[in-house]
Amino acid sequence: MSAIKDILAGLKTAIELNGKVVSVGAAVERLATDVRDLDRRLVRVETIIEIARPDGAVLRIAGKAPSDDK
Repeated sequence: MSAIKDILAGLKTAIELNGKVVSVGAAVERLATDVRDLDRRLVRVETIIEIARPDGAVLRIAGKAPSDDK
């Protein structure tokens, strides 16, 4: 009798975990969409800044600056 209760408790836990995994998966998908939208916006802002610079220099937000090899 105790073994059946343990099996049923394990099945209940597995079903509850499955529901939580599904909801977390949906949240991750929404976050991925938000990140893609933010990336597109950032590219537009970078482009506007590069176009607006009077010296025509390229904007460097991330990465290593080019070295002077003279």
